[in-house]
Amino acid sequence: MEYKRGAPKPHQADELQLCAKAMCLEEMLCCAIPEGALFYGATRRRTAPPFSAQLRSQVREMLEEMHQLYRKAYTPKVRRSKSCNACSLQELCLPGLMKGNDVDAYLRQAMEVEP
Repeated sequence: MEYKRGAPKPHQADELQLCAKAMCLEEMLCCAIPEGALFYGATRRRTAPPFSAQLRSQVREMLEEMHQLYRKAYTPKVRRSKSCNACSLQELCLPGLMKGNDVDAYLRQAMEVEP
């Protein structure tokens, strides 16, 4: 069960997140979890998305992409959007800091000693 404050989204982000959590639980607990539940506060409704083979495959593809980026030590640039304001990772991500600057330039500037 995943609780969301807003309304259902037009994309599958919530379903993918819930499926990824279920896949982790399946591996940790050696069990099968065929579906989950999403409760949306805005609509006060619950949906029960099935964890289809296609959804699980999408999760695996996204995880593989994430691992490839990690192995390359590459952090993709973040495009700031309206959803950044409600993101739980906003304090860590700080997308507003990188307006046009890359990480190396930011670190060089931050490490400079002023006279």
